[in-house]
Amino acid sequence: MALAVPSHMAEFKKITMTTNLNYIPSLDIYTFATSVLQEKAEQEIKLLNPKSEFFMCKLADIEASELLDSPFIYDFFTIYFLEKGSISKINQLKSLEIGTNQIFFSKPGEIKTWQKLDQPDGYLVAFTLDYLLMLIDDKNLINTFDYLMPNSRRKFSLTDAYRRFYKTVFKELYNEFHHPGKHSKQLIKFWIFVILIKTNRMHANGDSGNGLGRTKKSSDFIYKKFMLHLEESFKDLALQKIERPLLVREFAQLLNVNPTYLGECVRKASGASAKAIINQRTLLLSKCQLLHTYNNVSEIAYRLGFESSGYFIRFFKKYEGITPLEYRKLNMSP
Repeated sequence: MALAVPSHMAEFKKITMTTNLNYIPSLDIYTFATSVLQEKAEQEIKLLNPKSEFFMCKLADIEASELLDSPFIYDFFTIYFLEKGSISKINQLKSLEIGTNQIFFSKPGEIKTWQKLDQPDGYLVAFTLDYLLMLIDDKNLINTFDYLMPNSRRKFSLTDAYRRFYKTVFKELYNEFHHPGKHSKQLIKFWIFVILIKTNRMHANGDSGNGLGRTKKSSDFIYKKFMLHLEESFKDLALQKIERPLLVREFAQLLNVNPTYLGECVRKASGASAKAIINQRTLLLSKCQLLHTYNNVSEIAYRLGFESSGYFIRFFKKYEGITPLEYRKLNMSP
């Protein structure tokens, strides 16, 4: 008998690529860049070292075949600016296509794979969180960049005015990175900062807005800090640096607030409880484990900190309506 597909999964496509490891490996800028660059890009490779916190190249110089057969947890932000062509990827189990005159912001800790390149023309910029923190003096300013937060809109179709603006800025960035001169490092940071601020305006209020958006409440900042810690903790869980998801009270300790107050702030900002958000993130990681690894249900339950495989199965079925093995069978590529 064929499995009945829950309505919320009806449009899910079998898009998954699986690693031969029992965990999804982390990917740093150096490994990423040296893997995707074609041989002709020797100059770009010479600008890199294993501790690189910033990298930039033309999309036309990328050959993604080395990364097409396995998923990775990216350790860095990426910005894709396309003037022509398209890039198809899988991002947190969702199909993603970036097309002509679009810009996309990807954040660290997400599980991604490449699918297809269709003659993309434009630029790719990559930088670590530490680089971003060095870039911005006011650390709270990062929390105003909604498009860098989880579950936010991060792909934008550009008007002619914005396309011309980004084209100019990315060209300046590229020239400073590939033909460094006096104060090039400072100029690169300046142009990155300009991109972030300009995109913040576009995201907040559209083309005519000032980019400040609505007045931020204290609950918004607490919620965003919670989400940042949440993403970092689940990245650590995926890499087996911690044994289970953190509890609400443990996130409250990290934020130096009362657990009840944290719960109120999260609910006020998102409409959901902190525990519900943690459970949904646990569910996403369990799906990634099911579709991106060959681990059995018991191994996945152990890696996610469940007391038993039975408890994990009940948890999964509560949210998906089917068991983990049924989910794998429905969605695993043949």
